Amino acid sequence: MIIATVTGNLGRDPEMRDTKTGKKMATFSVASTTKRDGRDPETTWVEMVCFDDIAGGVAGNLRKGMKVIATGQLAQETFQRQDGTEGSKVRMVVNDIGLMIRDKGEPAEEPRQQKAPARQGGREPW
Repeated sequence: MIIATVTGNLGRDPEMRDTKTGKKMATFSVASTTKRDGRDPETTWVEMVCFDDIAGGVAGNLRKGMKVIATGQLAQETFQRQDGTEGSKVRMVVNDIGLMIRDKGEPAEEPRQQKAPARQGGREPW
């Protein structure tokens, strides 16, 4: 078993379902792109699965395109395609996941305007 950290963008909205034993389970994919000098960018897709409270949080808060950071157990799995050929994929059982606010090289968002505090004894400014 390999413990790893993956950062990337959600490739699809999380899908929530129940396991045979009644546990909540969410599945989704994360795409991580590596850019190297003089080479074309390489994208690696990781299938993600999480359970119980994490699954509920993921399904309720994350959407396709959001940038996340996740840690968990990483494994390479092989499978049989419908055409009979063998394929493989990387899957992570998520232990922790969070939304990344900003990435290197991306401009920071403008700070949101804050409302002025209410004035004492006068009209409120909003």
